[in-house]
Amino acid sequence: MIRHIVWYLDLSQAELEMLERVAEFAARHGARLRAVFIEDESLLRSAELPCTREVSLTTGRVRELDPERIRLQLRRRREHIRQRLQQLARNRALEWSLEVEYGRREQLLARPPASRDEVPVLVLDPATELPTWDRPPEHEVLLLSRRFRPVEMVLAVWEEAARDAPVLARAEQLARQQQLPLWITVPAAGADELGPALEPRGLKGAMLPITDWSLPGVMAAASDRASLLVLHRDSPLLAGARMKNINAALLVAPEPQSSA
Repeated sequence: MIRHIVWYLDLSQAELEMLERVAEFAARHGARLRAVFIEDESLLRSAELPCTREVSLTTGRVRELDPERIRLQLRRRREHIRQRLQQLARNRALEWSLEVEYGRREQLLARPPASRDEVPVLVLDPATELPTWDRPPEHEVLLLSRRFRPVEMVLAVWEEAARDAPVLARAEQLARQQQLPLWITVPAAGADELGPALEPRGLKGAMLPITDWSLPGVMAAASDRASLLVLHRDSPLLAGARMKNINAALLVAPEPQSSA
């Protein structure tokens, strides 16, 4: 079960347009949404410099960058987000909160969540490459497409039995929670080896061997159904891949090693 979702959003209009879809995902999964409005500290500091200017995109007019005007715009945008969240919560069972943080999204995503069951959300364009990290986060990350549709099935990637045990457990949990069909994709070349590991859990009938073992090949198994892809964050399928054809993806982190 996904109990808490945290979404770091910025000033862009595209972020506001995704607010309803992120709220819809949270409501359908019974998760509390913690929206965190990012105020770029670098922008505010730049606005205080006497040499800084802004150029209007519509008129080309150049004027001084007024720090107070920037802060006022940020306050108005925060209030707009708050009002929109209130409207969305009236139409669905949604618990939410709105906070303000200073910094950059990459820094905030990399730090540990506020609680163990909180999952950060990253919204990506279909043409965008899937994220890579110098130091991968030690927690789950949820990727949503800007074309996100309500989830109709859970699609798990079962590639290495030992490594992907957390993936299988998470996929089972989410499918059961939402009463969704579960398909477990495996490389066709390794189906004979991986299949027996699914038998004790009664999941061998959900196994779907994929001949074209690539991310596009896996996603083709979902046909035209809106899926939630569940896979290990270190899966080789992610290397150089893009969000194209991905509706939503949960990147599962390795299980923490117990100390001796």
